Formats: sequence, C-alpha cells, structure tokens
Amino acid sequence: DDLMISTSLPDRPAQFALNKLDAYEYVDLCFAGGLNGERLALKASSTASPSRNAILDENLPWHVFTEARYGFIKHMGIAKWPAKLYKDLCAFFVRIESHPLHRTDAGKRALLEYQARARRDWHD
Repeated sequence: DDLMISTSLPDRPAQFALNKLDAYEYVDLCFAGGLNGERLALKASSTASPSRNAILDENLPWHVFTEARYGFIKHMGIAKWPAKLYKDLCAFFVRIESHPLHRTDAGKRALLEYQARARRDWHD
C-alpha cells in the first residue's frame, strides 16, 4: 500500500455544522470533525448544507471516528459549549474509545452505533 499525505491543510467544518454546534444541536461527527469520505479533509466553510456523500457516525471506520471525534470536541470548545456538557461528552468519548469491545471489528461497530444513538438521544 502506498500512503499519500494530503496536500490540503485542515480548515474549519462547513457553516451548517458550525451553526448546529453554536446552537448545541446534534451534528454527525463527519460534519463537525470535517470528514470527506474516509479522510479528514475539511470542507469549505461556505458549504451551507450536508454533503450527500457524508458517512453517518454509525458507519464510520473506527480510525476515522477517533479523528472526527477530536475535531468535534475542538469545535465544541470554540463554540463555548457549557462546561458540564463539554466535560460529559469528552468523558463519554473516552469511555467509548477505551471500552473493551473496541478490540474487535464487531465490537467497534456496536460502539459506533451506540455512540451515534446516545448522542442523538442526548440532543432530543
């Protein structure tokens, strides 16, 4: 496998994702963390709507989930989410990523599904 290094520098997520983050609304990690396919390559900030090609949280490859989660947490801080909510979501992600199930592919799928549902429920 030849690995290539991206020639684009990370930028901020799409505007609609930033708006959702500013309003403390649910946003899939692929938008908040700036995913494009399976690589982290942030979309132009002028994008006003979700991409039809976006990968929902529950379908992300594990390594992409962990990178997208980092971007999500970063932008939660920039959006000045309430400290308790910020701390609780950070702890939630640590528990997901350190759970023993993450050692198998089936376990990773289950954890990805769980975190997607739990975060959606949290915002409802």
